[in-house]
Amino acid sequence: MNTFYKKLCYRILGRYIEGSSLENEFSTLLFQAEIKMSGGMFLSILLTSSLILSLAVGAVFYILSINLVPPLFAALLAFAAPAGVVYFQLTSKIQDRRLAIDSNLPFAISHMSILASIGTPPLNLLRMVAAADHGAVSAELKKILYSVDTLGKDVIAAILDVARTTPSPHMRSLLIEITRMIHTGGGMEIYLHNRLDQLLDIKRQVQKELNESLALFSEMYITFISTGVIMAVLGVTVGSILMGGQIGPFQASDLFGIFVYFIMPVTNALFFVLLMVVYSPHGEQK
Repeated sequence: MNTFYKKLCYRILGRYIEGSSLENEFSTLLFQAEIKMSGGMFLSILLTSSLILSLAVGAVFYILSINLVPPLFAALLAFAAPAGVVYFQLTSKIQDRRLAIDSNLPFAISHMSILASIGTPPLNLLRMVAAADHGAVSAELKKILYSVDTLGKDVIAAILDVARTTPSPHMRSLLIEITRMIHTGGGMEIYLHNRLDQLLDIKRQVQKELNESLALFSEMYITFISTGVIMAVLGVTVGSILMGGQIGPFQASDLFGIFVYFIMPVTNALFFVLLMVVYSPHGEQK
């Protein structure tokens, strides 16, 4: 993206966003998604671009007298749609990272358990697991080693920094327990064995609940959205025949246009939003 445009967006909105709770929230999201940009800069670019697009769309609808929707509504939709799409892309990327970490975590814990059983010190244990091929888990551990080796941080502080920003709650709890055992000198081998068994049980339960909830949502989609829209269209068809091609203040063709170009996209978008909220990594408490 053009550097001048970034600076321009930040000059317009950056001073209002910087330091706010919204900026802090997006900074965390960007860090979890591994996007190297501050929350203030990201929001400035997103909101400014959405505003420019909304003004352009509203002007086109007004100048060309497009009667599909009012110009103000078109402008509001053009402002909200890109912001919503970008936000869901961001959360989807975070969720992909969380799933990648969770899928590799049992193998990494098993590796840690073996190393702990032969008396490997915690920092060396982290180095060896980070150097192994454990995908996203190794990537998270490399952040700890970078903070320790390059930035000179204390190992406990470095682990807690990664624990605060990792998108995986299971990885977070593991790192916090590792810091506790470094503090107290507890038996890491026993904990890792128990944690591995617990994690495998959780994964089996989560997979079962996921399959059940997906089946429920698919039935909801077929019953309430697909069938509902089809029945509504049939109702419009029958009503237009019985009422001479007009239903209330609307022509039958206008109602078909509303169903095809507005109601169906909106209902599908709302269903998509519902799925994103339900399966968002931020909603997981385990």
